[in-house]
Amino acid sequence: MTKQTPIMPDLGHEALRETAISVAFRNVLSTMHAFIDAERDLEDIAYSQDPAYSAWAADTEQAYENLADALAGVHCLPIELREDLPLKRMARLADAMIGHEEPGGARAMHDEMQMAFFSQFQASGLSQTAMHRNGLLIHARHLVNAMISLPLFDCTPVDEPLAVDSRADELVLDC
Repeated sequence: MTKQTPIMPDLGHEALRETAISVAFRNVLSTMHAFIDAERDLEDIAYSQDPAYSAWAADTEQAYENLADALAGVHCLPIELREDLPLKRMARLADAMIGHEEPGGARAMHDEMQMAFFSQFQASGLSQTAMHRNGLLIHARHLVNAMISLPLFDCTPVDEPLAVDSRADELVLDC
């Protein structure tokens, strides 16, 4: 006779727990995607003097404002579950990157995120909630990679990580 021994922890079969942060973070992902598309459209027209350019520039500004509003929406929400902490860290990092005045500084923050992704930007555990949050974070990582490759963040060397901003570690790691 075979003995049935469970190999998953008891929490492995719990239902997915949605929180206000996880719902707001999905909005961040969609607005970040729209922002990237709008910036790529500007790159495609090569900042032409065509009258259509003004409409495309307005679309890009609107996409930027929508992204900033979505990120601000995540910042003001309380952390309900420990799995939400990496979502808040990623939102703070993206906000710091788009708000950074020097493109080299944003690229340095991106490099730090790449180095600390698995330790600071992943939810631990095997629960459905942790797997869901990790999926959101991996998608966000791909979008941040696409965002940093935009001409908006290009053409400048990467600053030294410590010279970028004395608050860089605070923005990313102290949530």
